Amino acid sequence: MGAHHSKTDKDHTCPVHSLAEDAKKPLFGDTSFYEFNKILSGSCAAFACLIMAGFIIMHITHYSKPNEQSKILKISLLLPSYAVISFLSVAFPSAFVYVSPWLEFIQSISLGAFFLLMCQFVSDSDAKRDVFFASLEIKNKRSPTGRVDGLIWFRRRWVMIFQYPVVSLIAAIATDITQAAGIYCEWVSVPYFARLWISIILNVSTAIAVTSVLKFYEALKSHTKEHKPLAKLVAFKAVVGLGFLQKIIFWILTDAKVLNPTDTLTYADLNIGIPNLLTCIEMVPLSLFFLFAYSWNPYNIRNNGLTYHGAGRALIDMLNVKDILDALLFIFTMDSEHRSFAKSRSQAPEYAGSSDYALLEDHYQARGV
Repeated sequence: MGAHHSKTDKDHTCPVHSLAEDAKKPLFGDTSFYEFNKILSGSCAAFACLIMAGFIIMHITHYSKPNEQSKILKISLLLPSYAVISFLSVAFPSAFVYVSPWLEFIQSISLGAFFLLMCQFVSDSDAKRDVFFASLEIKNKRSPTGRVDGLIWFRRRWVMIFQYPVVSLIAAIATDITQAAGIYCEWVSVPYFARLWISIILNVSTAIAVTSVLKFYEALKSHTKEHKPLAKLVAFKAVVGLGFLQKIIFWILTDAKVLNPTDTLTYADLNIGIPNLLTCIEMVPLSLFFLFAYSWNPYNIRNNGLTYHGAGRALIDMLNVKDILDALLFIFTMDSEHRSFAKSRSQAPEYAGSSDYALLEDHYQARGV
């Protein structure tokens, strides 16, 4: 398959490849790789979606702890999103550049939901959460005291994680706009086009958020043993990690011009079809592991003595992003809240030299929380 170039300015051009061209030879019989890929990736995507649909049904029909299960349901949407968008990219290669950035945004919402789920495991209210982290000892070798303030550490993790949905949303919009304007340049990463800069910013944002979640898990694992936090982390991290690693590998291969068309494989097959086929295949075992990691058994009323809140409410909570919006809003209010506590400390001599834990605990008790 040949490539031609479209002028974007006086000196620089962006290679443009036909994504609709058929392979010169079939993969086997009369079946091209493109047709085979649609069948295989579609089958894997359908399997993963059916598994996750069953998973969601079991949770919404055993909806006994909304504060936890609403977040689990949001996390679970990541797998069918990966499967569906990857299959659509295989079937409609020209749409790949427009739809794939939105998968990153969905992933950022799921990552935020995972973080909030971990917070929920250690405290069932914002007030108790602050008291918990104020008393949490966080070791830091670079600190003169060998530790850092738990509440400040927690709020830094919060900012590092919830910057990701904002950055990924802006990146998705910027990708679609610059691609439509002809300045994105999907197939090369050079400073003259938007792809390089959007990819760098997005990858840095992703790395910051994922690293913060890992550190958060490390600090809380001893406090959340009964919730199988390692299995939950592995199930989620496998989806995010494989997607991130795969994206980096194929980005390098594409820029190095290693993926060259053959008689049976077109440019679209190599650069869009195969990466998305791998993603669809990966979703099959990951969806099965998800059933174990985020099992609905702990939410069976026979096991916890609670009551069900209805499938209708569960579906509404799953699609409701208010908790994510509240988390974003908290980024802008946490500083004023911290200054308020600092002022309270300075005006209360009895707390001189004491930890934030004591001040926070009395503060919330005074409010009846």
